[in-house]
Amino acid sequence: MIYYLVSKKHTYTVKRWIKHYPEQLMGRLRVLPYSKCHGTVQEGTFIFSDIDRLSPRATRKASRLLDKVRRAGCRTLNHPSDSLRRYDLQKSLRNDFRVFRSHEVPADLRYPVFLRVENDHGGSQTDLLRDPESYHAARQQFPDSLVVEFLDTRDENGLFRKYSAFRIGERIIPRHVLFSRDWVVKKSDVIDDATARVEFEYLEDHPHEADLRGIFDVAKIDFGRIDYGIHEGRIQTWEINSNPSLTAPRRGRPSETYLKRLAVHEWGARATNEALLELDVGRESKKVRLGIPRTWRPESRFAI
Repeated sequence: MIYYLVSKKHTYTVKRWIKHYPEQLMGRLRVLPYSKCHGTVQEGTFIFSDIDRLSPRATRKASRLLDKVRRAGCRTLNHPSDSLRRYDLQKSLRNDFRVFRSHEVPADLRYPVFLRVENDHGGSQTDLLRDPESYHAARQQFPDSLVVEFLDTRDENGLFRKYSAFRIGERIIPRHVLFSRDWVVKKSDVIDDATARVEFEYLEDHPHEADLRGIFDVAKIDFGRIDYGIHEGRIQTWEINSNPSLTAPRRGRPSETYLKRLAVHEWGARATNEALLELDVGRESKKVRLGIPRTWRPESRFAI
């Protein structure tokens, strides 16, 4: 059994995937909100996801739970305390852009910049801020946000590319390349035969595997999705999401543009499920008690 520990509000990231592949995953992958980590379960692999959203108190509780299931002989992926969050990861990498908290912004800040929430995956809170005046005005509205220097990664066709790859245990799985004319790349808004070919070649060639493994190792993340770009031939890590959405291929009548990327979706789904099922190695004859110690009561559940 594989247990996917996640904040209660964000279980959708993997629940939809299980529903799409019930014949493979139902009964083998269980979504377990942190708030329901009590009782007894079968031995298995525990994925600690959504670590960015854990409060300090919840992080300590989750770390104790991790220690407990490890002592019971279970495998664990990610560590609530040791795995790096966004800010610490950015400070540990040698990107061509810099990230600052509000109290440490230097005099040589390179414009344009933008602001984003430290523990959220919703993207930028602002447009590009091109001068100190616009930056200080935005800072009044978002006083606690991270300050991120913008890095222009447009390709020879003027398109921004967002590469994404998963780490699931020991496997690094290239997932997609999204093309956009917008610097905030949330989805592909340029889909044609050329971009579809580039995207599938990315999956087949897996050109960044060694570098990505090294970045995941620095982050101490065993399960998650890295989003990144390429600048002057070097990987630029935007973030690693420990609770990434697993987007299943559509059913019904897909659009023409979707069909251009159908092979990408099918390849990614197959590789993702293979990697997940490799984690299901527990004997399942042994019971593991998740009961929260009495010293934690009356707050016997995680406050998330």
